[in-house]
Amino acid sequence: MNRYLSIDFRLLNRIRFLFIFLLFASCEVNKKKEDFKYGLIVYDQVKDANRFVPVYAMDKGIAEYKGVNVPGTTIAIYDKCYFLMDGSDHSFLKYRATAEGLVLEQTIDMKAIPWEPYSSWVNRIDAHTILMGSVVEEQFRFTVIDLKEMKILRHGLLAVPSAPKGVNYTGMSAQFVKDRLFVFYTFQKGLMREHVTPPDDAVYTAIFKYPSLELEKTFSDQRTTWPGSYNIWSSNSLVLNDTVYVLGQPGGRTGNHPTAPSAILRLNKGDKSFDPGYMFKLGNHGGQEAYTLYNLGHGLAITKVVESAEIIQFDDYMMKRISHYELVDLRRQKKIKLVMPPVLLDFLMNVTADENYAYLSVYQENDKSQIWIYNLRSGILKRGATVNGQIIRIDKLTD
Repeated sequence: MNRYLSIDFRLLNRIRFLFIFLLFASCEVNKKKEDFKYGLIVYDQVKDANRFVPVYAMDKGIAEYKGVNVPGTTIAIYDKCYFLMDGSDHSFLKYRATAEGLVLEQTIDMKAIPWEPYSSWVNRIDAHTILMGSVVEEQFRFTVIDLKEMKILRHGLLAVPSAPKGVNYTGMSAQFVKDRLFVFYTFQKGLMREHVTPPDDAVYTAIFKYPSLELEKTFSDQRTTWPGSYNIWSSNSLVLNDTVYVLGQPGGRTGNHPTAPSAILRLNKGDKSFDPGYMFKLGNHGGQEAYTLYNLGHGLAITKVVESAEIIQFDDYMMKRISHYELVDLRRQKKIKLVMPPVLLDFLMNVTADENYAYLSVYQENDKSQIWIYNLRSGILKRGATVNGQIIRIDKLTD
């Protein structure tokens, strides 16, 4: 009897070991499955839907769509979650990024808070707090949201000086530095989406104290104009070591200013006006136009440059691949044209970077996007992964 019992115990121990091993192996597989570092939002032309794509490495493979149609505009990324504004029902959504797609976790009803994507921006206040800004009915509005707790902390109006009679605010962008919010804008007759008239002759800036958000100062600079993008989906200014860099454009495609060049202005750390000795021209007026400014860190950024001679009619901005990527060194005021295929002048968040590499998307005529990888240290540029559809966003989700 004892002999059989001992055999049974040995068999039981083996079964236990096998169970633990399988459980451990399963956990390791699941861990690796969820171990993706990047996320893409890709437009699926066939199904007319935006899809999430988890990416484990940018340099190989063809990533495929996962999960639900992404139901709104991405506002922020935090803790491997996407925070979206759904314009259809005016709600703020939290979606967790998983290997199988985005999973809805929480929502905030935003119906009582006016918001317009074509005149909006987002600032990171701290690791899990954002300030959403928007111009609605000629008023600058703000909403502060705690992403960790998923709650609205406050909302209200920013006391930006009223627009002169006959013109509207346009070309907005903003940056937050320590205890100051810098809001940049210009003026234009009509609405910026009408593509008719050129903008005003200056970049205007309103400085607000934080957290009180009391107006501290306003000033203007006439060296360039149009300091913002078309909408919340692209970047037009950045912060480097508490210094703000703002790209002024000839008019955001809506009717170029007769003299203003595409140029970057600098607001030095602690200053309350643009540096009069810094004006980084990105093209000659009438020859080249620069749009968007993506922060790569290390004092570097990416912009898209259009050759003006390629433009015959407004639709050329939209339909033709008439722009190219340029790397700009903000400190040294130097720029390098990257040897890559020409790109559409899209206003998307399809450029990002980590500590060592920049990732740039090129949407090709075969309805695929080619990711290009630029080594920030060596300057070597190479092809990465190919993705079906047009990349709308590239985001680094984990360190």
